[in-house]
This record gives sequence, structure tokens and C-alpha cells, in this order.
Amino acid sequence: MAFKLFISYSTQDLTQVGLLQQQLQGTPIEVFIAEHSVRPSEELAPKISTAIAESDLFVLLWSESAKASEWVPQEIGRASALGKKILPLVLSESVASLPGFISTLKYLAVHKDPAASLQTARTMILEEYQKKTAFEAQAAKEKSEKEALALMGIGAFLLWAFSK
Repeated sequence: MAFKLFISYSTQDLTQVGLLQQQLQGTPIEVFIAEHSVRPSEELAPKISTAIAESDLFVLLWSESAKASEWVPQEIGRASALGKKILPLVLSESVASLPGFISTLKYLAVHKDPAASLQTARTMILEEYQKKTAFEAQAAKEKSEKEALALMGIGAFLLWAFSK
């Protein structure tokens, strides 16, 4: 089962993107980073839109550069419209308030303690992965139980029909 993470960022913040990606190495998390996930000659907009739609968690790296970006606010809007869970990481104190639709979300203040904040982000992402895994395991168990009950019902009906 794949757990897909979309990271929204300004290209000016690629160093911080790399640090977050390092935190997730060795985990079962699939990370979408446009800089690395979209190949030259491919159209960005459809790839990004699809990646957001398919993501289990949207991580926003919020900075002055992200605020000024053409893409980041659009990505936030798309994630919000799709009802995606958003984990904001604020990279600088100068942008400590989040934009529009996500302004009421609590964020991780990476600028205060980068190492601790990135470790917290890793923990939170893995918790979301575990929630999805547990939910899917429960759904599979319930499906299996329903199928078993259906088969038992069919078997009981056949026994009844043959006994007549």
C-alpha cells in the first residue's frame, strides 16, 4: 500500500525540501517533489494536479519565496478544494501567518528549531501513514468477513435447496 506525500515549495527552498526528504528516507512514503518527479519535456500543471489529487498528505513549506510563488498558492488552493490534510512547515518568522483558506491551521515553526521541527514532521507523516494502513487493514478485514458471510449464506441456501 502506497502512502503518497506531496510537498509544495518554492524552488528557492530546495535545500529545506532536501532536508525533509532525507528525514523520510527508509520509510514507505512516496514523496512527490516537482523538481525531481516531473521529467524535462513533461507538462508541470497536469502532473502536479494529479499528484495533489492522489496524495494522502500535502506538506507546505511556507516561506517568503513560497508566498511570492505563482505555483504554491495554486497548489494550496487545489489541496484545500480536494479536502486534503495539510501540514504547514513555516521556514521563516517573517511569514508566520498562513494564507487564506489555511490561515487557521497550526503549523510547525521550522525557523525556530529546524532539526526538531523536521523530526516532528517525520513523526507526523509516519502517523498519517499508520492511520491509513490501519484503516485499509480494517476495511480489508470487513470486506473479507462480508464475503465469508455471503458464501455461508449461499451455502446454506444450496443445502436447503438440495434438501427439498
